[in-house]
Amino acid sequence: MAWTTLAKVKEYLGITDTASDTLLTDLLARLQEAAESYLDRKIESATYTEQKDGDGTDKLVTHQWPIISVTSLHDDTDRNFTAAFLIAAADYVLYKDRGLIRLDGLTFASGIQNVKIVYVAGYATVPTDLVQALIELIAARFRQKEMQGLKSLALGAYSISFDPGKDELPDEVRAIFDSYRRQRVA
Repeated sequence: MAWTTLAKVKEYLGITDTASDTLLTDLLARLQEAAESYLDRKIESATYTEQKDGDGTDKLVTHQWPIISVTSLHDDTDRNFTAAFLIAAADYVLYKDRGLIRLDGLTFASGIQNVKIVYVAGYATVPTDLVQALIELIAARFRQKEMQGLKSLALGAYSISFDPGKDELPDEVRAIFDSYRRQRVA
């Protein structure tokens, strides 16, 4: 699904005709995908299944967040994931906004792909600041197309210069995206 609509992008750009609809629709799809790649996560609510290596600790970090609910959590070194290896919801605590599950008095067995979690994560409604950042990014790319090849423009005492780094994220967009971005720990 799209975080926003073509109509909202056109409203932001002040476009009332349909001449640019195909381009804007394409930019919306491609730049949303690029944004999720930059964020290293999906934003909209969906069901996810992950298998992870157990490491003998009581913590599991999901790839997606915020966690809305956990359908099942198994710890099975044979990787059959039968009901016998289901961890009861009463035996763990969810830190929903961090995508963290912490076992209460238990640890995950050390093993390869022995922990399986099925869960729902993401936003039912995409946060408005993310929507606005995407719209601004689409608008910036659309305007760059209109000015493609132009480095500066002068009319009397008035002049405009364009930064040749056109593939960079605008600072205000980067700031918003970074607040939702997965943080990598080295």
